[in-house]
Amino acid sequence: MKLIKITRILTPIFVIFLFITTASAQNWSRYGNNSHEIGFMTGSTHFTTDYGERYLFKSNVGGNVGIGFGIIHYLTFTDYRYRWNQRTSYWADHFRLRNELSYFSADLDHFGKYVDESNVGEQADKLRAMHGKARVINIGTQLEFHFVNITDFGSRRDPDLTWSPYLSLGILGVFSNPELISEYGDGDWNADQNILYEKWAVPGAVNDDAQFIFSATAGVGTRLKIGEYSDVFIESKWQYYFSNWVDALNAKVPTTNTIPNNKYNDWNVFLHVGYIYYLN
Repeated sequence: MKLIKITRILTPIFVIFLFITTASAQNWSRYGNNSHEIGFMTGSTHFTTDYGERYLFKSNVGGNVGIGFGIIHYLTFTDYRYRWNQRTSYWADHFRLRNELSYFSADLDHFGKYVDESNVGEQADKLRAMHGKARVINIGTQLEFHFVNITDFGSRRDPDLTWSPYLSLGILGVFSNPELISEYGDGDWNADQNILYEKWAVPGAVNDDAQFIFSATAGVGTRLKIGEYSDVFIESKWQYYFSNWVDALNAKVPTTNTIPNNKYNDWNVFLHVGYIYYLN
């Protein structure tokens, strides 16, 4: 049933991206033929969620780290085969459209003074017993701005031009499927939510159901030319989710205490490398 649900969610998104790619190619055909590139990427993902002490380095960078990988498609508004006589524009020479399908996952734990062994008591034990997993499938479109001329770089017109740094902005649809585990008591938090730390032991504070959300991305990276029709790249990308449920946690404030509510939605940073091959 879950596979059917995922398929129903992703199929219309693929159709939308196909439409965007086709429309872009037609709109910019007056500047010459378009070209396509495909590639893959892999790297580490660093999640910042409700797990771990806020602003603690280990929570955001050193601890809640996972892996990710994806496939990518680029639409470039120029064709390198006609590079010597084609008419191009600033847009065609500096912008690419990038479509991405990727998967990230990370094990999540609490870090900081609240779970330190010196912190004794029932609530500290409940917090130490909590473990989570974030799993997301991303599909979406990003626009890349390249500082150097894409046509010159891709066609090897300038043999000294081997690096192509860029910035990117985009929107990704996200299928999120989080998991929460507790080792406190019998571990069945669905039957007894009181085995969780107090600010999550409140109705409505935990939701590990799969869901579809949106996210915004911003990245910086660079390509390195390694062959006539192939590049490698390294990139750092920040992804902000328009949801606080990527980790299944969204603290509620009980009326009987003064525990602060969560202030921010979940987000992550993806550091990755990849390979790109020019199809034409």
